[in-house]
Amino acid sequence: MLVSVDWLKEHLTDPDVVILDSRPKTMFLYGHLPNAQSLSVEQVIRFDQFGSNLVLEQEKIAELLGNLGIDETKTVVLVGDSMDPSVARIAWTFLYLGHEKTCLLDANVSDLQKYGFEFTKKLFAPKPAKFIPKINNAIRIESDFLKEHLDDFKILDARSPQEFMGGHLPNSKLIPFTEGIGYDGSLYQEKKFLDELFLQNNVSKEEAIVCYCMHGHRASNLFLQLKIAGFENVRLYDGSFVEWNGKKLPLE
Repeated sequence: MLVSVDWLKEHLTDPDVVILDSRPKTMFLYGHLPNAQSLSVEQVIRFDQFGSNLVLEQEKIAELLGNLGIDETKTVVLVGDSMDPSVARIAWTFLYLGHEKTCLLDANVSDLQKYGFEFTKKLFAPKPAKFIPKINNAIRIESDFLKEHLDDFKILDARSPQEFMGGHLPNSKLIPFTEGIGYDGSLYQEKKFLDELFLQNNVSKEEAIVCYCMHGHRASNLFLQLKIAGFENVRLYDGSFVEWNGKKLPLE
């Protein structure tokens, strides 16, 4: 799932690689990798009546990604920054859509010029393709199902301690997403560190896990940390706290 800076250098002009910059559009326009395209998190979500950030409808997201030149033959490489969970939310979206050739650059895009990459303001026009979603329902959960099966899952809250103390889903365990991100220029801590982090928090690979936060972005980051650590049965509750609270479902 993670690719290195050296790998990116070797595949920067590969026609079968699509580089997507997850930063806000204004930052992208200020300077970006050659051949990279902008895909911000706002483009892959839809808002419900509560303001929660749900995954975009299949038809709309298929058109969006097809216009970026993505089909099943393309390897998608997402670039972003460790403190911004947007790149993780977009990566989870690709996995939910069944696009297995999804990678994240294990480095902060803001650091890439230090590694010899040149940035440009020139916009790249891809050749449109046909993106066909193959929905993976095993990595998403909705509130109607979760509220009836709370005891069947280990529920992890990726928010801050202050948010957690203000109210959280029943039986949930606080693991702020910031505990597993990289602070040395990488997106994430190494697998050994993540293994120990989840072990200390009594999270077992045998459990079915649900991640949530406020809008599903930080929870996507925690979702990927778990996947990097080798956890298989992990789901994202993309409605997260905003939807749960909006529906007046039980809190602790």
